[in-house]
Amino acid sequence: MPGFFYQVKTELRSKVHPMLWLMLSLVVSVSGPFGSYGQLDLLQRVMFWTPLLAVGVFLSICVRVFVHETLGLVDFRRGSILSTILVSLLVSPPLFALISICFEGTAAPLSRFGEIVLLVASTSLGVCSLRFSVEQPAPDADPAADSMPEPAPEPRLVQRLDPGLRGPILSISVRDHYVDVMTGHGTASLLMRFGDAIAEAGVAGAQVHRSHWVAWDAIDTVEREGAKLFLRLKPGMRVPVSKNHRDKLELRGLI
Repeated sequence: MPGFFYQVKTELRSKVHPMLWLMLSLVVSVSGPFGSYGQLDLLQRVMFWTPLLAVGVFLSICVRVFVHETLGLVDFRRGSILSTILVSLLVSPPLFALISICFEGTAAPLSRFGEIVLLVASTSLGVCSLRFSVEQPAPDADPAADSMPEPAPEPRLVQRLDPGLRGPILSISVRDHYVDVMTGHGTASLLMRFGDAIAEAGVAGAQVHRSHWVAWDAIDTVEREGAKLFLRLKPGMRVPVSKNHRDKLELRGLI
């Protein structure tokens, strides 16, 4: 749950959402859907729809984080469809109830509810498409660059680190709600789940303890202390190996 709130805060810092909110507020306030055009003047429509759309945008952010980060659904199409369904279920009923109270008698209830669901779903899909287009890297306009091989993208976990610490991941250790990520340039602490950090490492390795993951290339030697087993990493760090993970080292020929 702390990771969910952290991702929501990260999304709120994006400039995309205020732009979407202002654009939707302008369009809906001018058009005046669901009877608001006939019963409210322009200023009243702005005061009515703007805060409602702010709540809607915030809920869509929460749903998007839940689908793509918490559930781990990285596929754009399936994630957009699921996000649209969840947003429609969350937003349409209370919006229908509010409009029925404020603009009673402007339309048949069933047809009005269908229009609200259609508006919310189409808006959600449009927002997902806009987010996808904004987050895509711009094409290189330099013709000479087309002949040069593109560098391999850094793993997502590496991109979360400060530029001075970026490099191949050597080990990941969990500490409360944080993970300590070690590279050849130092160690950084990130607020995220241990399993998510391992999935984003982008380096061949294995979890050798409930609190530790190591890259295979980072292992220097294997050390024994009685029945206990430890891995000495090339930076000098020593990591314990639990009994239920020793078979991974045996398959690698390390023990």
